[in-house]
Amino acid sequence: MDRTIDHVAFGGTELYELRAAANEVGLTPTYGGEHGTGTTHMAVVPFPDGSYLELIAPTLGTDAADAGFWPDHLAADAGPAAWCLETDDAAATAKTAIDAGLPVDGPHEASRARPDGRLVEWDMCFESTDQRLPFFIRDRTPRSYRVPSAVRNAAVRGLRTVVVATADREATAALFARRHRSPSPVDINGPFSGFAVLPGTPLALCEPGDGALRERIDDVGEGPCAFLVGVTDLDRARNSLSLGPEIRYSDRRMAWFDHDLFDGRLGVVELP
Repeated sequence: MDRTIDHVAFGGTELYELRAAANEVGLTPTYGGEHGTGTTHMAVVPFPDGSYLELIAPTLGTDAADAGFWPDHLAADAGPAAWCLETDDAAATAKTAIDAGLPVDGPHEASRARPDGRLVEWDMCFESTDQRLPFFIRDRTPRSYRVPSAVRNAAVRGLRTVVVATADREATAALFARRHRSPSPVDINGPFSGFAVLPGTPLALCEPGDGALRERIDDVGEGPCAFLVGVTDLDRARNSLSLGPEIRYSDRRMAWFDHDLFDGRLGVVELP
């Protein structure tokens, strides 16, 4: 598996609420425009390493259930919806998934129109029938069209960890081993029960007991439940970001962004 994340999708019913929440915690979203389906629009929070957070919601007048991307997650204001890796060859990536015995949806052409009129185009490929696995993207237009430059921040680097909530951690680990030759999970102290990382990858798994994460799986299925942004030092990050209490993450520190929309779903973690 690629060690870096291209972007992650964080969805809700109202884009203005997602953008307002991002601004309140010190993130700076840029409106990215409407997708080619006409049913969703988005804003980009770029990070210095080139990765980005996509805030996505239905367009005005579109019922969330009719959204072209992740309708269940948008309708439920579920936040984390999907994660993406970049590929140089979408067709070859699709073939690799098929060879691993996974159903594939794509590659498909997709686009969005930026507010300045520039059309952003890419190919995308989804694998399997659930959201545990990442989808893949290949740019047709220059990547700079899709991802604006980030504001320089000495403490912030970029997306580092996707936490996948699963009803069966062993089965999900086996899925990633089959598709991406990922190593076995290693248990660590973290923000959720049954928490483990897959060393050398941007992936962590949690197998929740009863509670909010179990309800989430019941509502929107297994898949990403939280995203973590890498920072060089948690104390320095607090100078520009609004963060909640410190949490242990193995031998490091992490914290959730201090906003109801992001608590338990979007946070920062110190880099090793």
